[in-house]
Amino acid sequence: MHTVGVIAEYNPFHRGHAFHLAQARERTGADCVAVVMSSCVTQRGEFALLSPAARTRMALACGADAVFALPAVWAARDAEHFALSGVALLKSMGVDAISFGVEQNNLPLLRACARLLEEPDAAFRTRLRELLGAGRPYPAALSAAVQERIPGAEAALSSPNATLAVCYLRAMLRLNAEMEVIPVPRQGSYHATGLSPDAPSATALRSAILRGNWAGARAAMPNAAYTILEQEALCGRIHRPESLDGALLCRLRSMSLADWAALPDLSEGIEDRLMAASAASCGREALLQWAKTRRYPYARLSRLCTHALLGMTSAQLDREPLPPAAWLLGMADAALPLLRRIKQSGFPIIGKAADFPPDEAWFRTELLAYDLWALGCGLPTGLALTQGVVRL
Repeated sequence: MHTVGVIAEYNPFHRGHAFHLAQARERTGADCVAVVMSSCVTQRGEFALLSPAARTRMALACGADAVFALPAVWAARDAEHFALSGVALLKSMGVDAISFGVEQNNLPLLRACARLLEEPDAAFRTRLRELLGAGRPYPAALSAAVQERIPGAEAALSSPNATLAVCYLRAMLRLNAEMEVIPVPRQGSYHATGLSPDAPSATALRSAILRGNWAGARAAMPNAAYTILEQEALCGRIHRPESLDGALLCRLRSMSLADWAALPDLSEGIEDRLMAASAASCGREALLQWAKTRRYPYARLSRLCTHALLGMTSAQLDREPLPPAAWLLGMADAALPLLRRIKQSGFPIIGKAADFPPDEAWFRTELLAYDLWALGCGLPTGLALTQGVVRL
């Protein structure tokens, strides 16, 4: 059996995602397409619009054979660690190939960038420090330093999917993961605000849904995915971005200095700006817009807010660097050989939350993430314990 793996968020699932899954299967000749998907929290630190179970149903109905969770502890991280955790899961599950969407479909260039960033020499590190010392933000300094060594690299590193692609390739080097790599050219812009039916962006699709533009959403989604969206909306199971604003501000305003110091990825006095913003703002979006600067970008601040809300700490992430088990969210019959392969390898598969040991810190964080997602929809607690495995 040949299996191709995809790391995704599907927030929510659209026609571009269906195209990618079809291309991944066709170009690898895979018998099984396995997806590692962010659960309740996305890489940018936002809660997903739909529940993990609903997004799993969408993926299974539109080309995936198995969907596994990337829990909040690993999903709400910078691109490097998000990619590392996703690739580690695919490797542990014995997946034969990995496929990702990318703006720059130049695999040799992406591999060269990955090698330089994963194994930087002294001259590269020195040049990067010089650019940072000149006042450039870290992403811009990194991109410029790589461009000086690898012509054409700047365009790749300035594109969101290409940046993730380089991180996936870095993770493969770090983990000695020998998977076939299948880049699929992305159709349309990652952050486009206009909703294109043929090449939609998840950003534009979420905006359309939140505005009640159901005709636009229907045009941008496969029919099966839109039907699931419609059912979730009718049942009130859509998590609006502002629904946890009060909980977040309460948490940030009540944190002690020790709480702030314990947060992951804290540096350069970023906590001082967030503390000031939380005192001056009346909502999450206003807080992030107030606090962001070239030095403190929006996505980094967003993740820190979610880390604070979930009680995540740097010490916790040091103790739990990679996912220790495959949490199965959903499957079709075509995934049965993959599940047997994983079991034979000895890597744990969890089919329901009740099977998890409650003393695992990452699991407690995940239960809280589910409960906060449910709170934002006006639902009771315990969602993670009751959702079960979706079967197609």
